[in-house]
Amino acid sequence: SAVAASPRDDYRNEMNTFGYVVELDPYDRSAVLRKRTALGRMAHEAVAFAKPVAGQPIVAYMGDDARGEYIYKFVSAAKWDPQDANGSQRLAAGDKYLDQGTLYVARFHEDGTGQWLELSLNNPVLSGYTAFEFKSDADIAVFTRLAADAVGATKMDRPEWGGVNPRNGEIYFTLTNNGNRTAAT
Repeated sequence: SAVAASPRDDYRNEMNTFGYVVELDPYDRSAVLRKRTALGRMAHEAVAFAKPVAGQPIVAYMGDDARGEYIYKFVSAAKWDPQDANGSQRLAAGDKYLDQGTLYVARFHEDGTGQWLELSLNNPVLSGYTAFEFKSDADIAVFTRLAADAVGATKMDRPEWGGVNPRNGEIYFTLTNNGNRTAAT
């Protein structure tokens, strides 16, 4: 099929329109869903939130449920205000905490330690990456997997469900057992 003169007139970018976390208000059927693009585009299994602490950012953990993909962390730019949990503007609270922040991807080391690698143009690896030109943080939010590849994150065996222990902050992820495992790099 022919490509239209404008991407708005065809489906050439269709593959970039899914894979986001979408928030809804379960108490208001008329509320418009919110796509939370700052959390990156991937095969999200779910989002696990750390226990919110007044005056600290909201922290969310996510697994990309596909072979050879990654574990991510999002840290909100806004600091948690407990009053936001009491209002009827539930999606507005999501707007405040989930639309701006910093996305990270995990790299694990042989000795069991690890580090979070920033996925933004502040990371010189991404701003100077030549295999794909990331022109903005929006590009990173759309091509999150490519950004994780570029910074050398640890490939995982389909990270799915995650959880955060509210007592000590430990983070847990399950990895799907599949017949085509990828080695950690």
